[in-house]
Amino acid sequence: MTEFEKGVVLATRGRLFEVITESGNKLKCEVRRKVKSEAEATTPVAVGDDVLLSPSHEGSAIIEKVLERRTAFSRPAVGQEKIKQVIAANLDKLAIVSSITSPKLKTGLIDRFLISAQKGNLKPVIIINKIDLPKPKEFETVFSAYKSLGIEIFPTSCETGEGIEDLKIAMRGHKTILVGHSGVGKSSIINQLVPGLDLKTATISKSTNRGKQTTAHIELFELPSGGFLADSPGLKVMGIWDVNKAELQYYYREFEKYNGTCRFKDCVHIHEPDCAVKQALAKGEIENFRYENYLAILESL
Repeated sequence: MTEFEKGVVLATRGRLFEVITESGNKLKCEVRRKVKSEAEATTPVAVGDDVLLSPSHEGSAIIEKVLERRTAFSRPAVGQEKIKQVIAANLDKLAIVSSITSPKLKTGLIDRFLISAQKGNLKPVIIINKIDLPKPKEFETVFSAYKSLGIEIFPTSCETGEGIEDLKIAMRGHKTILVGHSGVGKSSIINQLVPGLDLKTATISKSTNRGKQTTAHIELFELPSGGFLADSPGLKVMGIWDVNKAELQYYYREFEKYNGTCRFKDCVHIHEPDCAVKQALAKGEIENFRYENYLAILESL
Protein backbone atom coordinates (compact mmCIF):
# COMPACT_ATOMS: atom_id res chain seq x y z
CA MET A 1 0.00 0.00 0.00
CA THR A 2 1.35 3.43 -0.94
CA GLU A 3 2.28 5.58 2.04
CA PHE A 4 0.96 9.12 1.60
CA GLU A 5 2.71 12.26 2.78
CA LYS A 6 0.73 15.03 4.45
CA GLY A 7 0.91 18.64 3.29
CA VAL A 8 -0.80 22.02 3.31
CA VAL A 9 -1.87 23.86 0.16
CA LEU A 10 -0.09 27.22 -0.03
CA ALA A 11 -1.26 28.53 -3.40
CA THR A 12 -3.10 27.80 -6.61
CA ARG A 13 -1.15 28.01 -9.88
CA GLY A 14 -3.73 27.43 -12.61
CA ARG A 15 -4.42 23.69 -12.59
CA LEU A 16 -1.45 23.13 -10.26
CA PHE A 17 -1.22 23.65 -6.50
CA GLU A 18 1.82 24.56 -4.44
CA VAL A 19 1.94 22.35 -1.34
CA ILE A 20 4.35 22.41 1.60
CA THR A 21 4.92 18.99 3.17
CA GLU A 22 5.46 18.20 6.83
CA SER A 23 9.16 17.84 6.07
CA GLY A 24 9.24 21.39 4.64
CA ASN A 25 9.48 20.56 0.93
CA LYS A 26 7.46 22.67 -1.50
CA LEU A 27 5.95 20.66 -4.34
CA LYS A 28 3.94 21.42 -7.47
CA CYS A 29 0.90 19.15 -7.35
CA GLU A 30 -1.85 17.98 -9.65
CA VAL A 31 -5.18 16.67 -8.35
CA ARG A 32 -6.40 13.10 -8.75
CA ARG A 33 -9.63 13.07 -10.80
CA LYS A 34 -11.43 11.19 -8.00
CA VAL A 35 -10.87 14.18 -5.66
CA LYS A 36 -12.63 16.48 -8.11
CA SER A 37 -15.59 14.16 -8.65
CA GLU A 38 -16.20 13.72 -4.91
CA ALA A 39 -16.09 17.42 -4.05
CA GLU A 40 -19.24 19.16 -2.78
CA ALA A 41 -18.06 22.59 -3.93
CA THR A 42 -16.67 24.23 -7.05
CA THR A 43 -13.29 24.15 -5.30
CA PRO A 44 -12.28 20.55 -4.53
CA VAL A 45 -8.92 21.88 -3.34
CA ALA A 46 -8.54 25.27 -1.65
CA VAL A 47 -5.65 27.21 -0.18
CA GLY A 48 -5.16 26.05 3.41
CA ASP A 49 -6.41 22.51 2.79
CA ASP A 50 -4.66 19.61 4.51
CA VAL A 51 -3.97 17.04 1.80
CA LEU A 52 -2.45 13.60 1.34
CA LEU A 53 0.13 13.27 -1.44
CA SER A 54 1.67 10.50 -3.49
CA PRO A 55 5.02 11.14 -5.19
CA SER A 56 5.19 11.91 -8.89
CA HIS A 57 8.45 12.99 -10.52
CA GLU A 58 11.06 15.13 -8.73
CA GLY A 59 9.55 18.26 -7.15
CA SER A 60 6.03 17.11 -7.96
CA ALA A 61 3.25 15.04 -6.41
CA ILE A 62 -0.39 14.05 -6.80
CA ILE A 63 -3.08 15.20 -4.35
CA GLU A 64 -4.85 11.95 -3.47
CA LYS A 65 -7.19 13.17 -0.74
CA VAL A 66 -8.38 16.41 0.87
CA LEU A 67 -8.79 15.95 4.62
CA GLU A 68 -11.83 17.25 6.47
CA ARG A 69 -11.88 21.03 6.73
CA ARG A 70 -11.91 22.49 10.26
CA THR A 71 -12.92 25.95 9.06
CA ALA A 72 -13.82 27.48 5.71
CA PHE A 73 -14.31 30.91 4.18
CA SER A 74 -17.00 30.32 1.55
CA ARG A 75 -19.49 32.09 -0.67
CA PRO A 76 -21.96 31.11 -3.41
CA ALA A 77 -20.13 30.47 -6.66
CA VAL A 78 -20.37 33.37 -9.07
CA GLY A 79 -23.15 32.61 -11.53
CA GLN A 80 -23.94 29.34 -9.72
CA GLU A 81 -25.53 30.52 -6.48
CA LYS A 82 -26.62 27.02 -5.39
CA ILE A 83 -23.03 25.76 -5.40
CA LYS A 84 -20.53 26.55 -2.66
CA GLN A 85 -17.16 28.10 -3.50
CA VAL A 86 -14.56 27.59 -0.78
CA ILE A 87 -12.12 30.49 -0.96
CA ALA A 88 -9.78 29.25 1.80
CA ALA A 89 -9.83 26.47 4.39
CA ASN A 90 -8.43 25.60 7.82
CA LEU A 91 -7.58 29.18 8.71
CA ASP A 92 -8.02 30.67 12.19
CA LYS A 93 -8.93 34.28 11.49
CA LEU A 94 -10.77 36.33 8.90
CA ALA A 95 -9.25 39.81 8.85
CA ILE A 96 -11.77 42.20 7.30
CA VAL A 97 -9.86 45.14 5.83
CA SER A 98 -11.61 48.43 5.14
CA SER A 99 -10.16 51.88 4.61
CA ILE A 100 -11.28 54.89 6.55
CA THR A 101 -11.70 56.64 3.21
CA SER A 102 -10.41 56.26 -0.37
CA PRO A 103 -12.26 53.95 -0.94
CA LYS A 104 -15.12 54.70 1.43
CA LEU A 105 -15.70 52.73 4.63
CA LYS A 106 -18.49 50.25 3.77
CA THR A 107 -20.11 48.66 6.81
CA GLY A 108 -22.50 46.59 4.69
CA LEU A 109 -19.57 44.61 3.32
CA ILE A 110 -18.03 44.32 6.80
CA ASP A 111 -21.29 42.81 8.08
CA ARG A 112 -21.36 40.29 5.23
CA PHE A 113 -17.83 39.18 6.07
CA LEU A 114 -18.72 38.92 9.77
CA ILE A 115 -21.57 36.57 8.91
CA SER A 116 -19.29 34.49 6.66
CA ALA A 117 -16.74 34.25 9.48
CA GLN A 118 -19.37 32.92 11.88
CA LYS A 119 -20.64 30.43 9.28
CA GLY A 120 -17.13 29.14 8.67
CA ASN A 121 -16.01 29.02 12.35
CA LEU A 122 -13.38 31.70 11.79
CA LYS A 123 -12.56 34.40 14.33
CA PRO A 124 -13.24 37.79 12.73
CA VAL A 125 -11.04 40.83 13.24
CA ILE A 126 -11.52 44.23 11.62
CA ILE A 127 -8.64 46.30 10.24
CA ILE A 128 -9.49 49.90 9.47
CA ASN A 129 -6.62 51.02 7.27
CA LYS A 130 -5.43 54.46 6.11
CA ILE A 131 -6.14 55.87 9.59
CA ASP A 132 -3.79 58.77 8.74
CA LEU A 133 -6.48 60.16 6.40
CA PRO A 134 -9.36 62.41 7.63
CA LYS A 135 -12.03 60.42 9.48
CA PRO A 136 -15.66 60.54 8.25
CA LYS A 137 -18.17 61.83 10.80
CA GLU A 138 -19.67 58.37 11.36
CA PHE A 139 -16.32 56.76 12.18
CA GLU A 140 -16.56 56.85 15.99
CA THR A 141 -20.09 55.39 15.90
CA VAL A 142 -18.99 52.56 13.62
CA PHE A 143 -15.83 51.87 15.65
CA SER A 144 -17.71 51.79 18.96
CA ALA A 145 -20.51 49.58 17.60
CA TYR A 146 -18.17 46.84 16.41
CA LYS A 147 -16.00 47.14 19.52
CA SER A 148 -19.08 46.61 21.73
CA LEU A 149 -19.67 43.28 19.97
CA GLY A 150 -16.33 41.99 21.25
CA ILE A 151 -14.63 42.17 17.84
CA GLU A 152 -10.95 43.10 17.79
CA ILE A 153 -10.41 46.26 15.73
CA PHE A 154 -7.03 47.49 14.51
CA PRO A 155 -6.75 51.05 13.16
CA THR A 156 -3.67 50.97 10.89
CA SER A 157 -1.65 53.10 8.53
CA CYS A 158 0.94 51.69 6.17
CA GLU A 159 2.16 55.28 5.64
CA THR A 160 2.91 56.06 9.29
CA GLY A 161 3.20 52.52 10.69
CA GLU A 162 0.41 53.11 13.20
CA GLY A 163 -1.13 49.87 14.48
CA ILE A 164 1.23 47.58 12.51
CA GLU A 165 3.06 46.24 15.58
CA ASP A 166 -0.24 45.44 17.31
CA LEU A 167 -1.33 43.62 14.16
CA LYS A 168 1.90 41.60 14.08
CA ILE A 169 1.24 40.40 17.62
CA ALA A 170 -2.39 39.50 16.83
CA MET A 171 -1.42 37.54 13.70
CA ARG A 172 1.48 35.65 15.33
CA GLY A 173 1.00 31.88 15.34
CA HIS A 174 -2.27 32.01 13.39
CA LYS A 175 -3.38 31.37 9.82
CA THR A 176 -5.24 34.48 8.66
CA ILE A 177 -6.80 35.63 5.41
CA LEU A 178 -7.20 39.33 4.60
CA VAL A 179 -10.43 40.17 2.76
CA GLY A 180 -12.05 43.37 1.50
CA HIS A 181 -12.59 45.65 -1.48
CA SER A 182 -9.80 46.40 -3.92
CA GLY A 183 -7.74 49.40 -2.87
CA VAL A 184 -8.21 49.15 0.90
CA GLY A 185 -4.58 48.15 1.41
CA LYS A 186 -4.53 44.37 1.93
CA SER A 187 -1.33 43.86 -0.04
CA SER A 188 0.30 46.89 1.60
CA ILE A 189 -0.47 45.49 5.06
CA ILE A 190 1.01 42.10 4.14
CA ASN A 191 4.13 43.85 2.84
CA GLN A 192 4.45 45.47 6.29
CA LEU A 193 4.03 42.15 8.10
CA VAL A 194 6.25 40.05 5.81
CA PRO A 195 9.42 42.08 5.10
CA GLY A 196 10.93 41.59 1.65
CA LEU A 197 7.76 40.13 0.12
CA ASP A 198 7.00 43.24 -1.93
CA LEU A 199 3.53 42.35 -3.21
CA LYS A 200 2.29 44.56 -6.02
CA THR A 201 0.06 47.45 -4.90
CA ALA A 202 -1.94 50.04 -6.84
CA THR A 203 -3.24 53.56 -6.34
CA ILE A 204 -6.91 54.53 -6.14
CA SER A 205 -8.65 55.61 -9.34
CA LYS A 206 -9.39 59.36 -9.12
CA SER A 207 -12.47 59.06 -11.34
CA THR A 208 -14.22 56.28 -9.37
CA ASN A 209 -12.50 56.47 -5.96
CA ARG A 210 -12.15 52.68 -6.20
CA GLY A 211 -9.17 50.44 -5.96
CA LYS A 212 -7.61 48.54 -8.83
CA GLN A 213 -7.26 44.82 -8.26
CA THR A 214 -3.63 43.68 -7.99
CA THR A 215 -4.06 40.20 -6.47
CA ALA A 216 -5.10 37.52 -8.95
CA HIS A 217 -5.09 34.49 -6.67
CA ILE A 218 -4.88 33.49 -3.01
CA GLU A 219 -1.57 32.47 -1.46
CA LEU A 220 -0.37 31.75 2.08
CA PHE A 221 2.77 33.65 3.10
CA GLU A 222 4.77 32.59 6.15
CA LEU A 223 5.11 35.18 8.90
CA PRO A 224 8.60 35.69 10.37
CA SER A 225 7.17 35.31 13.89
CA GLY A 226 5.18 32.16 13.04
CA GLY A 227 1.86 31.62 11.32
CA PHE A 228 0.64 32.42 7.82
CA LEU A 229 -1.11 35.32 6.08
CA ALA A 230 -3.14 35.09 2.89
CA ASP A 231 -3.98 37.96 0.57
CA SER A 232 -7.14 37.67 -1.53
CA PRO A 233 -8.50 39.37 -4.65
CA GLY A 234 -10.74 42.34 -3.92
CA LEU A 235 -14.40 41.28 -3.81
CA LYS A 236 -16.94 43.65 -5.36
CA VAL A 237 -19.82 41.51 -4.09
CA MET A 238 -19.76 39.15 -1.12
CA GLY A 239 -22.53 36.58 -1.33
CA ILE A 240 -23.47 34.70 1.85
CA TRP A 241 -23.53 30.92 1.70
CA ASP A 242 -26.27 28.87 3.39
CA VAL A 243 -28.05 31.54 5.46
CA ASN A 244 -31.80 32.02 5.02
CA LYS A 245 -33.99 34.98 5.96
CA ALA A 246 -35.24 33.46 9.22
CA GLU A 247 -31.67 32.72 10.38
CA LEU A 248 -30.07 36.06 9.55
CA GLN A 249 -31.09 37.76 12.81
CA TYR A 250 -28.99 35.25 14.78
CA TYR A 251 -25.84 36.59 13.13
CA TYR A 252 -26.48 40.05 14.63
CA ARG A 253 -25.21 39.74 18.20
CA GLU A 254 -26.95 42.88 19.45
CA PHE A 255 -30.30 41.27 18.62
CA GLU A 256 -29.64 38.32 20.95
CA LYS A 257 -30.96 39.82 24.18
CA TYR A 258 -34.31 40.46 22.49
CA ASN A 259 -34.77 36.91 21.19
CA GLY A 260 -38.15 35.56 22.23
CA THR A 261 -39.45 38.91 23.52
CA CYS A 262 -41.21 40.07 20.35
CA ARG A 263 -44.98 39.53 20.13
CA PHE A 264 -44.54 36.99 17.32
CA LYS A 265 -42.18 34.03 17.63
CA ASP A 266 -41.30 34.19 13.93
CA CYS A 267 -40.62 37.94 14.00
CA VAL A 268 -37.92 39.04 11.53
CA HIS A 269 -37.96 42.62 12.86
CA ILE A 270 -39.32 44.50 9.86
CA HIS A 271 -43.01 45.42 9.92
CA GLU A 272 -44.29 43.29 12.82
CA PRO A 273 -45.99 45.10 15.73
CA ASP A 274 -44.49 44.96 19.24
CA CYS A 275 -41.07 44.04 17.88
CA ALA A 276 -38.46 44.20 20.66
CA VAL A 277 -35.61 44.80 18.19
CA LYS A 278 -37.35 47.82 16.63
CA GLN A 279 -38.15 49.15 20.10
CA ALA A 280 -34.47 48.84 21.04
CA LEU A 281 -33.54 50.59 17.79
CA ALA A 282 -35.85 53.50 18.66
CA LYS A 283 -34.17 53.79 22.08
CA GLY A 284 -30.70 53.88 20.53
CA GLU A 285 -29.73 50.48 21.95
CA ILE A 286 -29.02 49.19 18.43
CA GLU A 287 -27.10 51.32 15.95
CA ASN A 288 -29.07 52.44 12.89
CA PHE A 289 -26.33 51.47 10.43
CA ARG A 290 -26.31 47.89 11.71
CA TYR A 291 -30.09 47.58 11.41
CA GLU A 292 -30.04 49.12 7.90
CA ASN A 293 -27.35 46.60 6.90
CA TYR A 294 -29.49 43.79 8.32
CA LEU A 295 -32.46 44.92 6.19
CA ALA A 296 -30.32 45.18 3.05
CA ILE A 297 -28.82 41.71 3.52
CA LEU A 298 -32.26 40.26 4.36
CA GLU A 299 -33.61 41.67 1.09
CA SER A 300 -30.74 40.09 -0.86
CA LEU A 301 -31.21 36.57 0.51
